[in-house]
Amino acid sequence: MTRRTVNTENSEPAARGNRLEIPWDLSEWVDRPTLLRWIVADIDTLDWGNAELVEFLRTHPDYQPKLLLQLLTYAYATSVFESSDVESLYNSDPTFRSLDWDQPLKLTSIRRFRRENRGLFKWTLFQVLQKAIRTRFDVGERLLPAGLKRYLVENAIERLDLARLMDGAAADR
Repeated sequence: MTRRTVNTENSEPAARGNRLEIPWDLSEWVDRPTLLRWIVADIDTLDWGNAELVEFLRTHPDYQPKLLLQLLTYAYATSVFESSDVESLYNSDPTFRSLDWDQPLKLTSIRRFRRENRGLFKWTLFQVLQKAIRTRFDVGERLLPAGLKRYLVENAIERLDLARLMDGAAADR
């Protein structure tokens, strides 16, 4: 897969000069346990105590949106996009298996959850991309330029679009 680039001088897409390349697999920059730790921490900041959600989960105990969000964000951050590959990741990746999830995973659940929660995935992927940039280039908590933030959002959207396209191609086979 190719990498997207951005000019680091003015944070606009660059044709030449200083370029920032974001790998499709962020574990090229940050180890997988750290990526998963970031993802889990960000997802934990969401309002999981919402009364409607709590009631829905009480009546559907097998539905685990938090873990699906963690799994799919981790997959997309590590260059795993097709739902069948996500299922394999769930069954084989020791980093992800470190989470306590004993539910069977179905391809239809992955696809539906991704489709119904696109905005949430955009946010979680942006968060992990932002942390990867900050870590890779040791910029700490300094403000990131608006152009770079826009580029990270675009990268998150590309990952989601790629997952959708790969699933569509797999369904055609």
